[in-house]
Amino acid sequence: MLKKIPAMLLTAALLTGSVAVTAAFAQTAPVQQQKIQVNLNEKELVFPQDVVTENGVAYVNASTLAIALGGTAAWDTMKESLLIAKDNTYALRMYKNSTFAYKNGKETRVPNPPRQTTGAVLVPLVYIAQELGAEVTYDENSRTYNLSIAVEK
Repeated sequence: MLKKIPAMLLTAALLTGSVAVTAAFAQTAPVQQQKIQVNLNEKELVFPQDVVTENGVAYVNASTLAIALGGTAAWDTMKESLLIAKDNTYALRMYKNSTFAYKNGKETRVPNPPRQTTGAVLVPLVYIAQELGAEVTYDENSRTYNLSIAVEK
C-alpha cells in the first residue's frame, strides 16, 4: 500500500499539471481570423475558396476574379504558368514561383507569383484586379476589398 501512495501522488501531480498547461495554452491560443470579403460594384464576389493572405497579400481564385472582371484565366500545366486575358487587348502570363512574367508579349515582373493549390490557382487580388481595369480600395475595419469597374452593356 505504501508503494502505491507515491505512484498515486505522482499521477495526480501529472494530471493536475497537464490540466494547468492545457488551460494556459487555451488562454493564449490565437483568435480565429475574420474572413476577408471582396465586393465588386457593391455586391459580394463569392470565391470557391476563402481569400488567403500571406505577407500582407490577399490571394483569390484566378478564374473567378478574371471572369468577374470580364476576362479569362487558364492554367498551362506544361509551362506551369497562368494566362490571364481580356478583350484581345490584354494578356498576362505569370509563372509558378516566379515574379518573371510576360505582359502583352513583353517581359515584365509581377509583385507576387500565382499560387497553385488543390483544384485551383490563386492570384494576388489587388494586382490582378487593377491589371484588369478595376479600382481597388480596402476597408481595414470590415476586412473588405471593394472593386469597382465599368460594366459594359
